[in-house]
Amino acid sequence: MKMLNTFFPTDSQNYEAPNVPVSLLNPLFMSFAKNYRLTPRETQVMRILVIEGMRNDDIAAQMHISPKTLKNHLACMMKKTNTYSSRSLQALFFNYVLRSLLPTA
Repeated sequence: MKMLNTFFPTDSQNYEAPNVPVSLLNPLFMSFAKNYRLTPRETQVMRILVIEGMRNDDIAAQMHISPKTLKNHLACMMKKTNTYSSRSLQALFFNYVLRSLLPTA
């Protein structure tokens, strides 16, 4: 998972993020999308953003859409989630996952 390696910087050069099967993340993506009322296309953007950690132009090319269309999807996602950047969207997703998986005291 490339994104996890870049999102959590470490002092160790040999650190590798755990290899989590993407299929285990699907219920979390669906729950996140339902909670924030993301469209299926916005959910697809979110998956690529989190799992691949790609730049906007690369995401647009992979999805076969223009960079402008991708920016529109991201703007709608940021408005729905009250975030201000792609990184804050990723952070919101990771926080959501942690809150979903960790028991509350």
